[in-house]
Amino acid sequence: MVSGMKITGMIAVLAALATGAGCASYQTSGSPRAALPLPPEIQQYYLYLSLEPAMTARTTERHPDYSVKDVTLSEPGVSEPIEIIWFAPKLPGRRPLILISPIRDSDTVVVDDCARVFASCGYHAAIVKRAHSKFDPDGPLSQVEDTLHTAVIRHRQALDWLLQQPGVDPNRVASFGISYGAIIDAALAAVEPRVKVHVIDLAGGPLAGVMRSSYELGLRRDWNCIRRGHDLTSKQVYEDLQNIIRTDPVKLAPYVPRDDVLMLIARFDHSVPTRYQLRLWQALGKPRADFVLLGHYTSILALPAHRLSIMKFFEEKFAEPTQPSVTGAVQAKR
Repeated sequence: MVSGMKITGMIAVLAALATGAGCASYQTSGSPRAALPLPPEIQQYYLYLSLEPAMTARTTERHPDYSVKDVTLSEPGVSEPIEIIWFAPKLPGRRPLILISPIRDSDTVVVDDCARVFASCGYHAAIVKRAHSKFDPDGPLSQVEDTLHTAVIRHRQALDWLLQQPGVDPNRVASFGISYGAIIDAALAAVEPRVKVHVIDLAGGPLAGVMRSSYELGLRRDWNCIRRGHDLTSKQVYEDLQNIIRTDPVKLAPYVPRDDVLMLIARFDHSVPTRYQLRLWQALGKPRADFVLLGHYTSILALPAHRLSIMKFFEEKFAEPTQPSVTGAVQAKR
């Protein structure tokens, strides 16, 4: 876990190193791997109430290419409203939508810059803020799954509202997430058919293994508190979580079409250990991927190079390159 201030402070020191560290791309080959049909019990598990929320929206920024709005969707009886930061392009007609899931420790750091690039290239970009649930180390282990499941449902509810907005093309919707956000993204890829294209950066699974092996201070603290509070060994915590966590990207991977996925995998990651990133990549059928010789946070700082791959991927999948080419726009911003 790292704070937004820490990430900002690291940028000046590490950005040049991260950007120049090199990136190898893997391209899929052979026949496309289609997704398996989603079993009825999984469909049932992710069913949710369609909200008729009270909406408030406030424009916070205006730029030549896009505007930024803070949107709040609230419903009576719902404990926490859904908050969205919506970057809306000013191009005419219906434009694609990128649904963005932020990192664990922040609502906007890192993904904010990506959203601005997407919007300046003609895409709607909507950051769905995380629910502010607090982990209770003495509480039941089921709270881990409850938090993941709730995050997926909130993204689907946010999508309901976004697809009703004029200018959003319901047939061209993608998702993008980094780290924890990519774990939510990977689950969404399996259970939300309206989202057609997925960029999954620095995610891994099974999640019980990620939590047990991560060097992330917050995860290590939670893991040790669970173990002591429940008087369990690490092996027992791992086995219990393996059974409890259903919203796990590896478990849901068979229901994701391989060729609609792009991944970023860090070769020296200790926060989401590389071996678990590779497990997810393999479970997804080895989709297209960028491999970087960096760790977790230095990989985030290398995103300017990775964004070019992302935009080429979106151009290809949405089959409507803008003039000038959006990849050209990304290169101009690097």
